[in-house]
Amino acid sequence: MAKTLQDYTASESVAPYMKAVVSTTNDMDASRAVYIKSGASHTLTMDGAAIAFTGLLPGTVYKFSCTKSNTANVIFLY
Repeated sequence: MAKTLQDYTASESVAPYMKAVVSTTNDMDASRAVYIKSGASHTLTMDGAAIAFTGLLPGTVYKFSCTKSNTANVIFLY
């Protein structure tokens, strides 16, 4: 079973990101953060709910724990 946000130890939570995966439209392991490659509007799935985000800045890391994105312009960081 994939780790959820509460399953990370304190040392894992503050450690640098160890893996980056291009998001897909399929369910993935919950990320520790996301990096926005391009575009300002994305629908990200968090805790099973699809949430539309607008105004996201390309080139920015957001500390969202997500399991799915509507586009491959989002990189999941683990």
